[in-house]
Amino acid sequence: MNISKRKRLFCVVYEPGNFNVWTKLVEHGRKTGEFDCILWSPYCLPESMRYQDEAISNGSVYIEETTPSGGLADIYSRLSGWLSADFPRLPDDLAAIMDGASTPADPIPSAAALDFLEELSDSDRLSVLREVDIIRRRINFCDDWLARLGVDAVLLAEDNVERDSYAWIAGAKRRQIKSVVVSYGALSEQEAINAYKRSQIHSVDQTQANFIRKWFPHWLAEGDDFRITRIPFHTALAREFTNTAPFNPWLVNAGHADSIIVESQRMRNSYIDAGFSGHSVQSIGHPTQDTLALKFLDRDNLRSRACERYGLDKSLPIAAIAMPPDNTATTTGCYTEYSEVIRAFSEIPNNTLHMNILISPHPNIPNYVREHLAARGYLCINGSASDIIPIADLYIASVSSTIKWAMSCGLPILNYDCYNYNYNDYKQCLQVIEVNSEQLYRDSLELLNIPEKRARLTEIAKAEAQEWGTLDGGATDRLIHLLLG
Repeated sequence: MNISKRKRLFCVVYEPGNFNVWTKLVEHGRKTGEFDCILWSPYCLPESMRYQDEAISNGSVYIEETTPSGGLADIYSRLSGWLSADFPRLPDDLAAIMDGASTPADPIPSAAALDFLEELSDSDRLSVLREVDIIRRRINFCDDWLARLGVDAVLLAEDNVERDSYAWIAGAKRRQIKSVVVSYGALSEQEAINAYKRSQIHSVDQTQANFIRKWFPHWLAEGDDFRITRIPFHTALAREFTNTAPFNPWLVNAGHADSIIVESQRMRNSYIDAGFSGHSVQSIGHPTQDTLALKFLDRDNLRSRACERYGLDKSLPIAAIAMPPDNTATTTGCYTEYSEVIRAFSEIPNNTLHMNILISPHPNIPNYVREHLAARGYLCINGSASDIIPIADLYIASVSSTIKWAMSCGLPILNYDCYNYNYNDYKQCLQVIEVNSEQLYRDSLELLNIPEKRARLTEIAKAEAQEWGTLDGGATDRLIHLLLG
């Protein structure tokens, strides 16, 4: 099979949810014959064997760089049949020479970068340059594979300063390959601060704080009892030195991707308000919204089948619950033990609401939690929250990105901020009840038990649904057109 003639998408997989999204593109490419996809993870994810089998069955390939034991995986033999028969795109410096210019192979550090190095101690300077070397080698690795595989576009579900997304984007830019972030996450500077304000590797001493405050203050966050940089001090300086730093390291997707795709105009506005370029952020929808659209159109039929499958009472409304992952170690919220979080999102609503309860555990929740819930008689679905949102009458979550999906389906929402993130994403949304204590949570559940109260919230939610995404089934087609059109 000559697969080099088709367009080729390179989809980076950091988390299980990323694989599910990219699989939609894989299936689209297989059906239309317009392109093929390579799914690539820098890690070894828990269900790697299933991912490999599923990718092969769809005419694709799923690659992981590491083995379950932490060793290096054999990626060469698995990709030998995917190497491009065409000449690779020239890197930008050689392409510039063809155009009559002369540019260095690697970006020259700015004068400011050289100046800040001079102010560092010898040991700090050496640590920074070692990090620079790691960054450059990773970019070279990504560049090399994108060239070998004849990639036409790189897709990421998130450009996170902690991951290697910067390297795939930089490698793509060298080869004049389009890089696109297909995001459904919300923007929050506070999330990273909450997660790392107790981290020793992120903390900086007074001398380091003074240095970073002088040169790159956007990397620093301070409070009464903490002082941290977004990533470790030397790595942050190395990112500045290599011109791979985001403009705001505390926000996701603030790097150098060509385009950022969001689900709705409301999300696009929030990006622009946060300082992103209006040119780079485009509201064309998300592939998951196409799944929501299909299921929402067939809501009555799917709802009836779900009632039969799970033994639900057809006369009762359905409450869909997104069980949050265990973040008790990095937050100062309502609970100190994850078992209490599990109770809050299972036992409490089950004992309070006169409704059918369906629970969608977060992808990062281990299987033993699912087994524990099942043993206690709770109905946990194996798929995504997108499988039950379209058939639900109420959505309960904890500061989850999936809340936007429920809003696009016109559902009233109870957002229990049990980890005390205190984000502003939905504070102005009348269809969302936000609480941050168990007592308020219980009171709100009692309120939502009243059909008239719930109906009023549903009316508001349906009126606002379009603001949070158009469920027209065309998001994937619009994305493909942007990538390959």
